[in-house]
Formats: sequence, C-alpha cells, structure tokens
Amino acid sequence: MATVEIEFLPQSRFVEADQGADLLQVARASRIDIESSCNGTGTCGKCLVQQTEGEVSPPHPDEIQLISREDLSQGVRLACRQKVSERAAFRVLFGSERKHRILSDGLMPKFELNPKIRKLHVQLDKPSLHDAVDDVSRLERALEIRFSERIPLAILQQLPGLLRAEEFAATVILSGQDIIGLEAGNTADLSYGIAVDIGTTTMVVSLVNLATGDELASSTMINPQKTYGLDVFTRIQHAQNAGGLEELSLKVREAIDALIGDVCLEAAVNREYVYEVAVSGNSTMMHLFLGVDPSSLGRAPYSCGFSLGVTLPARELGITIASFGEVYCLPSVSAFVGADIVAGIISTELLHKDERALFIDIGTNGEIAFSSKGKIFACSCAAGPALEGMNISCGMRAADGAIEKVVINPNVELHTIGNAPAIGLCGSGVIDAVAELLQAGVIASSGRFVTLEPGAKQPWADRLRTESGSPTFILASGTGSNSTIGITQKDVRQVQLAKGAIHSGILVLLRSLGVDLSEIDRVYLAGAFGCHVRMESMARIGLLAEELLDRVTLVGNSSKSGAIVCLLSQVKRAEAMRIVQGVEYVELSCYPDFDRLFARCLAFPNSSAEHTA
Repeated sequence: MATVEIEFLPQSRFVEADQGADLLQVARASRIDIESSCNGTGTCGKCLVQQTEGEVSPPHPDEIQLISREDLSQGVRLACRQKVSERAAFRVLFGSERKHRILSDGLMPKFELNPKIRKLHVQLDKPSLHDAVDDVSRLERALEIRFSERIPLAILQQLPGLLRAEEFAATVILSGQDIIGLEAGNTADLSYGIAVDIGTTTMVVSLVNLATGDELASSTMINPQKTYGLDVFTRIQHAQNAGGLEELSLKVREAIDALIGDVCLEAAVNREYVYEVAVSGNSTMMHLFLGVDPSSLGRAPYSCGFSLGVTLPARELGITIASFGEVYCLPSVSAFVGADIVAGIISTELLHKDERALFIDIGTNGEIAFSSKGKIFACSCAAGPALEGMNISCGMRAADGAIEKVVINPNVELHTIGNAPAIGLCGSGVIDAVAELLQAGVIASSGRFVTLEPGAKQPWADRLRTESGSPTFILASGTGSNSTIGITQKDVRQVQLAKGAIHSGILVLLRSLGVDLSEIDRVYLAGAFGCHVRMESMARIGLLAEELLDRVTLVGNSSKSGAIVCLLSQVKRAEAMRIVQGVEYVELSCYPDFDRLFARCLAFPNSSAEHTA
C-alpha cells in the first residue's frame, strides 16, 4: 500500500501514513494529542485540525453540521472525518499545549501512622559453633517474625552473600508480616510510597514519605485515554476493539510511570526507594489500569470483573519502583461506585460520624453516598461530562482561556482562567452561564429560551440569536475554532440532564433512609467541580437545594487523599474493606417511579422569566 507524509503542527512532527487512512487514527498511532470525546464517531466536534498544506477536501456532512462556514473556509476540519490521500500538513487546534487546571489537594482525616511497608535496620548475631542456625532463622529471630514458609526466592538467594558482606547487618523491607526485600547498609529512613488517583478526565500522583507521613511532591496530567472518548462507556466500547484494551491499559500505566518520575525528580528521591503504589479510581479506570476486560461494566446487569482490593508486583504492570515493589488497588463497591468513592468515604470519615451526611463526587461520572446512623447507601447517576464543560458546543476542560465565571448584571461580564482570551467554557463557566441566564430571565424553568418580541428592550436582547436553527445566547467573540462563544438550547438540555440525574439520585438515597432534605447535617462535595463553581449558581439551577449551601464542606480530591491514607495506615486499609462490605448500593433504574422523579428534577427553579410573566 502506498504511503504519504503527514506533518502535524505545532509539533512539526512528520509521520508516514497509509494512503486512505483515517487522520485521527494516524495521529493516535503517532502519539499526537487530539481530543475526541466521541471516539471518532463525528458527533462531538472536538478533534479539530486546520489543513495548512495540501489540497483541502470538501467538508463532510458532519463537519458542515459542527464547524462554522468561516472556519470551514479556513481549512478547519474534523480529524475523524479526514482521509489521508496526499502529502499534507495539519495544525492541531487546542491540543496538550494548553495549561490545564487539575485539582490535586484533598481533605485528610486524622489517623495513626502505621504503613504496611516498613523498613528495619537489623544487626544479627554472627554464626558460631555454639549458634550455627541458618541465616533465615537468624533473621526471623532478630525480627521476631516467622516468614520462612513464604520467603521469596530472590531473598533466599540474596541473603547469605549480603549478610557476610555487611558483617551480618542489613535493612529489611516488610510488607505487613512478609519480608519482600533486603538492602545493604542502613537505609531505614529512605522509605517512600506513591498515591495515584486515576480519574476519567485527569490523573494525580503524589509522593509520600512512609516514615513520616509527609506528602513530598505531587504531579498531574490529563488522562491520556481521553483520545478514545471522555466517558467510561466510550472507552469500554473501544476496549472491545482488537488491541483496544491493551492500548488503553498501556497508556494509563505509562502515564503513571512518567508522573512517578516527575515527583521523584522534584523531591530528589531515588525510585529504588519507592516500595508501594496505592491506586484509586472508578471501577472502569481500575479495570483498564490492570488490563481486565471491562465489558461487563458496560451492559446490564453491570457487574465487575473484580472489586476487592488487590496487591500485585509493580514490575508486572510496568511501574518502575523498587524491583520488589507492590501496587495496591483500593476496593470498589460496585460497577459504578468505585474505589474513588471508597477513598472519599475514608477521607471524610463517614463511617465514624453521627451526622446525617451526603458525599457527592461530581466529575465525568456522578457518585453519591449518604450516611445515617452507621448506615451508608450509595448510588451512581448518569450525570455525563457536561458539568466538566464537555458535550457542550463551546465546552472545554479547565485550562487557560476557559470562561470560568459569568455575571449578567445587566451587561455580560466574563472571567477566564489565566486571564487569557476566551476560547470556550469550562464546567464552572457552563453552570454560571445557565444560572445567570435563568436569573436574567433568558431561560424559563422548563429550560427553553424565551421568545422575544421585535424591538424587545432587554439589555441582552441582541445576544439572543438563532444559529444553525437553534436559539443561542452569545457570551463573547471567540478565538481559534470558536468564532463566537455562547450557550445553545442543546447545552441547556445537557446541563438539565446532568443536574436532574444528581438531584434525583440524592432524593432516592434520602427516601431509602426515610430522611428529609432539611435533616441533612453536612454535605461533602468532592472533586474539582465543587472547588471552582459558585455555590449560589449550583442552587440557582437546582443542583443543590439552597437550604444546604451553608452545610457544604469542600473536600477536594478525596480519591487521592484516600489513597494516601491507605498507604500510611493499615487500620484505614482494613476499613476500606469494611466500607465495601457495609455500603448498600441503590440501583436508581430499579427505584419505583424513578423515571417520573427524574423528569421532575429536570426543571430549573423558577426563573425571572416566570416571575415577570
């Protein structure tokens, strides 16, 4: 088959591609970062490229639907709808060069430092004619631990030579009651672990001193699996393709390994002294991380391949730490209430609180837990990625240039991340915009844009237009692929679906325990969403009841915090298993009349449009 040369800009990377190949697949194979929320089905409009060299092909119907005429005339196309035919150059629009804002800090509970990994420097009695016991027994005697029945072969082979070279002194690395490693000299103070949060959208890695409990460094990145879809179901589908599971698993493992290198470099720590990695994430991310087929998570009855906490050799996963280092995966409750929620329950200590408390993690997926009198009920709601700025016409992740705050009073005021020129809306900006449109009377409680009479006097009247046959409120002139930035009728519907899913999930859990909204003592809000969105905007769209706002505690990245706690406390690690065994999962689709409840929760609280009607 004939090949052609393709150049990707701004990286100026030249690659050889088969003639007729899909440009998005060529980019992926070449590790060019192109966003594709829909995994190449031509529906999200995010895999934008601009052809700067070669003959530009006529636009595909999907491109006509999703790209403005002006941009089409400038050679802007969808990578998933372009076929390679001749030498060409494409500029990737809005790739990984943008600086993203990723939340890495989270609430930490109080606990006693007692890590599973321990290092002890021991001085053994030297053998003599009066004491000629074998080296393993001599070491057991010094440690007061019996491990000879389960000693690794590598240690059995290493022990005689090391002891005699070091005058019968050595540093022993223990995992619980098992010996897993030996080191020459006294390295007892050099003991480190890694906590990992694998989010559907973002990833966070932290380096922790196991001897002191201090967090030494943290590093973040966008989950590289995003090029295969932003939601878990799209990735589950991709995993069914030939080589898809291995591809997704390798991407996340390589990313974790790279982030470990970053934090070790920042803290000047040798990776050989990192002995354990604790990993948290939703059930799909955990399956993909370990390369376990996730297909059962994507179809009824939505069962897991595994849910209990597992410990595996790091080398089997391609994680570069100590040669005998371990990877511990936190346990999950169900297919849709994963280890990240178990970590959140640990971080907020719901198991030990007398209060009636809600725990809400709003991310690409929405999970909710409610505790009352020692009982914890949990559910997962299909919030979708709209609240993170995805599936929105001008949506984007939280990065420089993203509108994060909107005020209409009566003029439109916008605030962007990094004070950069506006290029789109992130999650907090989307919520703010819809809330402000409701407040200003642009949107009714049904979610529909109002119809203005000719010559309407509202100060925002000229911003309410019809574009591509849909009512759209223009917020600003854009840059790049967005000639204008606005909120469309479809965007409002996406927000309604997300907030309706979360609010209906909350109501189902409360009804399961016979509790009224007014009886909730505390609301723990996890994830980056809660840390950046205005509370009054959440109340205005009905995501949270206004009466609960003064009871909200922002807990940040509780998934990572829970992973750190499990690194540092064997008691908390055992608690994770008790949480999994004690949480009662509520399947919303099986709840009586859930469809009606969900439909009622779609409506917004009354807007100014109703008050002035």
